[in-house]
Amino acid sequence: MSAPRFPANVAKDGHLVPIHPERVLRYVGHTVWISIHDKPAFQRGSGANRYLWGVVYAELASETGNDPMTIHYGLKRRAVKEGILEPQYVLMGSTLLESEPTTVVEDETFWRYTNWVRELAEHGELTGSPLHIPEPGEASA
Repeated sequence: MSAPRFPANVAKDGHLVPIHPERVLRYVGHTVWISIHDKPAFQRGSGANRYLWGVVYAELASETGNDPMTIHYGLKRRAVKEGILEPQYVLMGSTLLESEPTTVVEDETFWRYTNWVRELAEHGELTGSPLHIPEPGEASA
């Protein structure tokens, strides 16, 4: 599950001022982790998310017997190694942990990743034999 994201302004005294304070009220009194972005992060739409999980990962799960979450983590690690996705990390104290590089990516990066997965499947590199994964809007066989 993705962490909630809230736009905020940085006041002259350094305090963060949420643009929509009502969204952060449930966090009052809690310690939270903050990452700063100087431009809005792009988060894929629900249609793209349904396609990735409901078609791409579902087809691979059906063919391999692996669960979609295992497929997701395995493919994202391979995508980082092959330069399809940029590695992302979160500092937790003195430990650097791998972050989730497919949750918030620009459309171009998301579709490059998705098409890369489809191409690997098409060439049999994920299942041992060619597997056609339908494109968005293409009827599955």
